[in-house]
Amino acid sequence: MDYRSKVNDSLKYIEKNLDDKISLQDLAQKANLSKYYYHRIFHKIVGQSAARYINKRRMEKASEELIHTNQSILDIALKYQYGSQESFSRAFRRVYGLTPGKYRRVYGSNKSNNVISIRTYLNKITNIAA
Repeated sequence: MDYRSKVNDSLKYIEKNLDDKISLQDLAQKANLSKYYYHRIFHKIVGQSAARYINKRRMEKASEELIHTNQSILDIALKYQYGSQESFSRAFRRVYGLTPGKYRRVYGSNKSNNVISIRTYLNKITNIAA
C-alpha cells in the first residue's frame, strides 16, 4: 500500500480546505484507514501530527492575509477556525512574537516589498561573494 500518496492526497485536501473544519476522522476516512493508524502514518511521513500541520498552515495563511489584505483580524481569525479574535491573537503571538495588529503594521503594505528587496539584495551579494 502506498501511504505516501495517501498522505500527499491528504496534504492537497488540507491546502484546499484550510478555512473549513478538518478533522482527523475525515482525513482518515479519505485515506481508508483508521484514524489511529492514519495519525501514525501522517506523523511518520510529515514529521508532525495532522492537527499541528493544519494549525501551522492556517497560521501561515492568516499571516499572509494580514499582510496582503485589509480584512479585519476578526474575519481572518474566524476564517481559519479560531473561536475568537482573542484566541487567534494568543496563538499568533506564540508563533510570531507579535500580535496580529502589530504584525500587520510592521510587515503590511509597502513594507513587505522592502523586505523582499533587501532579501534579493543580500542574495545577490552572497552570489557575488561565492
